[in-house]
Amino acid sequence: MKYEDFENSPGGILVPTIHGERAFVPNPLPPEFDMGEIALELANAMAAIGELRGACRRLPNPYILIRPLQRLEAQTSSAMEGTYTTADELVLTEAGFSKEPKSDAREVANYSRALAWAVQELDKLPLSNRLIRGAHERLLTGVGQGRGQDKRPGQFKSDQNMIGGFRLDTARFIPAPPKEAENAMFELEKYLNRSHKEGASPLLDMAFAHYQFETIHPFADGNGRIGRMLISLMALTEKLLEMPVLYMSPDLESRKDEYIDLMYRVSSKGAWEEWIRFFLKVLELSCNRAVSTIDRVIELQKDYHDRATAISRSNNILSVIDMLFENPAINAKMIVENIGVTDATARNLLQQLEDANIVGELAHYYPAIWVAPEIVSASSPNPDEPG
Repeated sequence: MKYEDFENSPGGILVPTIHGERAFVPNPLPPEFDMGEIALELANAMAAIGELRGACRRLPNPYILIRPLQRLEAQTSSAMEGTYTTADELVLTEAGFSKEPKSDAREVANYSRALAWAVQELDKLPLSNRLIRGAHERLLTGVGQGRGQDKRPGQFKSDQNMIGGFRLDTARFIPAPPKEAENAMFELEKYLNRSHKEGASPLLDMAFAHYQFETIHPFADGNGRIGRMLISLMALTEKLLEMPVLYMSPDLESRKDEYIDLMYRVSSKGAWEEWIRFFLKVLELSCNRAVSTIDRVIELQKDYHDRATAISRSNNILSVIDMLFENPAINAKMIVENIGVTDATARNLLQQLEDANIVGELAHYYPAIWVAPEIVSASSPNPDEPG
């Protein structure tokens, strides 16, 4: 790490760590910055959030949107850490249908489950270190040695970690040592749950908190994914949105180098305005993408309902269609359990949906599995591309 970059930083201090190296500890929030420098981006981001909130109210059932968006977030946030899977592999792994799920697919499915769990837990817990550790535990449990399971799932780091290297003496950045990291996370928790927020902007708090978490790097592994999950959770706790539909990883992935460089400049130069402008612009893009997805999903659901009613008078077929938006890979047993029909009726419904080109049966699976490919790709920024 180039210590000279941080010697006089207004954003934090260097502290001793192991092997004679030094680590960076960020100052507690909030930072000082020029509000006039970010006013336009803040106004645009707030308008985009408002448009997304209004678009969500057009949804007859929010789950037809939430699951596709969470799936894309899981894919792209994991891809930013070098873990890749296709949308098809992910939906099969999530549903427990994959015969031999690849380790990458298991990891991405874990992210999706951890995110869904954290959203649900917000009904019972504040956005706290307890909730963050719980999400981390679900993210890394069961992925195998060497892929995170040996990296203390659900616990803060006990050893010094690094960013951008494999040795401390060549790492680009050395985050806070374990003790300082735990103290910094305690301070972050206090900031997130402070009682007096009058005049504060929730969007700015999201930009502050995400930088702070990533800079502290409190876990041995999984920090990037949990840090981006924190953005989505704050959109709910700060009452910006009524449902979990803001996910920024798809729009950060193509800007990964700039994203990392700007956080580095906050640490080294105190360049908060540059980081905030970037964060708010990407947030605006993410809101616009989610609104487009809402439009596609509503249109797709209506199209499917029209196709189904053209071939069947049964309301059961409409119920199966709605099931598909939450679980694009299904079998007859799932329909029996969810709708209460017989196995024969469930298979007949699936055949009707296949005749309507809504689902397709996967070869070489027993019991048989059907997948709705258009729903799998519905949240993609390029929905016409295959998953």
